[in-house]
Amino acid sequence: LILRLLARLVLQLPDIEQIPTYQRRIVALRRLLVSLQPNVELSDDVVLHPRFYHPRSVRLNFADGAEIKRDVRIGRDGEIAGESTLSIGVGSQILSDCLLDCSSDITIGDGTHIGRACSIYTHTHQTDSREVPVLESPVNTAPVVIGSDVMIYSDVVILPGITIGDGAVVAVRSVVTRDVEPYAIV
Repeated sequence: LILRLLARLVLQLPDIEQIPTYQRRIVALRRLLVSLQPNVELSDDVVLHPRFYHPRSVRLNFADGAEIKRDVRIGRDGEIAGESTLSIGVGSQILSDCLLDCSSDITIGDGTHIGRACSIYTHTHQTDSREVPVLESPVNTAPVVIGSDVMIYSDVVILPGITIGDGAVVAVRSVVTRDVEPYAIV
């Protein structure tokens, strides 16, 4: 270990995390630690990269071959009581720096790709009344359903209550404000 650190300093080798054997062990350890938590169901081939965060009040259900890349955060509004579920289908991927708001359920089908830095929201604040201050406005929740074989490119924002049909494609930096039909390109 000391020789590797010294070699890295002297020869400017890549970070230790990039060494495949070490990285595989870290990913396996992370998967094991997450799978031991209550409310977590991970199939055999699920891959969880470092810095994946989720609150205990969100039930995780990940199918075979699902992969969650680095720095994916799952959160929820603090005012919401009870549990919600994040379900990810067979072979689906969520790339780095995504934010998934699980104030309500999020369901992602099989073979779906969620690009880098996407945000999926399941709650919003009801701000249509002038009598209620914005910081005290009630919270509304609605689940998000993303079908199978969907391609969502980077920096996409998906709002509460949206359903994206099977085979749809959502372009870079889109804001999805209404349902997307199967096999549509938006």
